[in-house]
Amino acid sequence: MGIAAAILILLPILYLAFQVINNLWLHPLSKYPGPLLWRAFRFPFLRSMMGGKLPHQVKILHERYGDIIRVAPDELSFIDPDAWRDIYTKGREFVRPDQFKDQPPGKTASNLIACSESEHARLRKILTPGFSEKYAMEQEPIIQSYVDKLFAKLDDRVQNDQSSAVDVVEWINYLAFDLIGDLTWGSPFGCLDGLTYHPWVQTVGQFKAAIVVGALKFYPSIYAFLMAITPPSALQAVMDMWKLTEQNVRERVASGANRPDLVGTMMASESMTQEEMEVNSMMIVAAGSESVTTVLTGVINYLLRSPDKLNALVETLRTKFPSSEQEITGAALKSIPYLDAVLNEGMRLCPTIPDGMRRNVPAGGATIAGHFVPEGIMISVPPFATYRASRNFSHPTEFAPERWLSDDQSSSRFEGDSKIAFNPFSLGAHNCPGQNLAWLELRIILARLLWRYDISIPPGVDLPQWEEQGIWWFWDKQATMVRFTKFR
Repeated sequence: MGIAAAILILLPILYLAFQVINNLWLHPLSKYPGPLLWRAFRFPFLRSMMGGKLPHQVKILHERYGDIIRVAPDELSFIDPDAWRDIYTKGREFVRPDQFKDQPPGKTASNLIACSESEHARLRKILTPGFSEKYAMEQEPIIQSYVDKLFAKLDDRVQNDQSSAVDVVEWINYLAFDLIGDLTWGSPFGCLDGLTYHPWVQTVGQFKAAIVVGALKFYPSIYAFLMAITPPSALQAVMDMWKLTEQNVRERVASGANRPDLVGTMMASESMTQEEMEVNSMMIVAAGSESVTTVLTGVINYLLRSPDKLNALVETLRTKFPSSEQEITGAALKSIPYLDAVLNEGMRLCPTIPDGMRRNVPAGGATIAGHFVPEGIMISVPPFATYRASRNFSHPTEFAPERWLSDDQSSSRFEGDSKIAFNPFSLGAHNCPGQNLAWLELRIILARLLWRYDISIPPGVDLPQWEEQGIWWFWDKQATMVRFTKFR
């Protein structure tokens, strides 16, 4: 072997050795604990992410190593409640890493997730009126009408077969997509009509593939190569999804209708381009449907495994509304603390985004939860690990709505809970703008469902263990079969 060949072989080895030595002992984060391979290389983190196990693994690592752990050579994870405000209330300073931004193929317009801070402020200002509490209440008749439609389908199923069961993950998803489609661009997907997923819904739900693509961004040369050799046919489903999005937005704009939907809000600003309307409306539809489906199916799962909590909520609702289901309105539901407690506990155990929302530390570094972190380091608070940490919540794996009720006799068991650790809609300028609408949907759907039907686990059926499901950014929700019996 010649000297030149030997050097070519040794150089990569020496470079790798230097990187390992630097990451483990010389790096500014070397004092923080974490698994050896995770501290040395980014790949173990990415492998766990692509396998749908990252939030689960991060939770285990926090239990093993403490409140602050190193999950990659240049990344820290915090479950200390103070980290929430230190990171997420300073949005203009702590920006989302490029690897966790995503731009749709062929689109260049800004959206609330993949944009600069100045663009985010502009778009947020435009969309804010459409996410106000007042606007959400104007949308209530639309919400109620789709719940009526869901119940008509369920009534037919129950009437035809008293012993039949339905997968609530599918049925709530049908409702959530039809509803958010109408609330966003005035056109549902027709999922409830045919009790099946629209192709648009099936495409936008391919989070596993999106996670793999996102992981490759940490290796720019590999990412660029794979994107270059990807045939157009591989993106056909995505392109079809975008064609339908473009069509729905165009038709909504052309209609000029005066109705309370989010494209109407965008049109009223007169400062958004057509493409900006498209990319932002698609983001809203995807996020709005997924969040509602996750919380409701997670809550139903836990209620069925906690009959005493289920009976308490059902009794509360049927006592509050003794005469008619039409009494169940958004305004009336605000005065039922136990309903909100159940939903809060559902969001704690089934967070809509279980993984951390990553940010980069700004120039000059910053103090996070009392620890100085150098600039350029990636940081986050992982909700799944944070909400199930015993340092933040007493009996953290227990489904206990009473922990959110200060006047409940059993709430003393949870006096040590750190409520500031719980931020289901995040904090700061980048928090979820749709929380008013989300609360309205969650209250109405769950309250009317449990008022109208008695729900139970069918004989011989095992509910999925929620916390054991895979997570590819969102939960990989398994079929949850539930029997519905008409109460009234």
